[in-house]
Amino acid sequence: MKKLAIGLIFLFCCISALSAQNVKIEKLNGEHQSFSEVIKGGKPVIVSFWATWCKPCINEMEAMKEIRDRWEGKVRVVSISIDDSRSKSKVPSFVKARNLPFEFYLDSNQELYKSLNATSVPFIFIYNNGKQVYKHNGYNPGDEEYLVDKALKYVK
Repeated sequence: MKKLAIGLIFLFCCISALSAQNVKIEKLNGEHQSFSEVIKGGKPVIVSFWATWCKPCINEMEAMKEIRDRWEGKVRVVSISIDDSRSKSKVPSFVKARNLPFEFYLDSNQELYKSLNATSVPFIFIYNNGKQVYKHNGYNPGDEEYLVDKALKYVK
């Protein structure tokens, strides 16, 4: 019975991960792109779910910006806002005012966020060759160094 339960949990996680690949998210310019397109490529991708109202998210982005010389050109950083349809209009000016060096997307109905079983913001995933290799939620000072080190292990 225990093996069956573990097998079902594994199957559910696999199905969730596959369905997430097809979810479309919105670029700040209004174009839509499937998540599978966003995470593919030859570089590891740090995907961070965040919101404009989330202080730890802002702290994390500022910290990642401060160490950009460690990851820029080697690792892609994708920031996906879960601000809802009422507040998503704040995201472009928020990003511009802070001069943040990441790729930004909107998931205002939180479809991708939910399909990846994210539970809070900030919630970070690392993808390599389109496959999830790590996940982490919350932010404490120093986490940015750990995440970058984790992602750099996949640089070829």
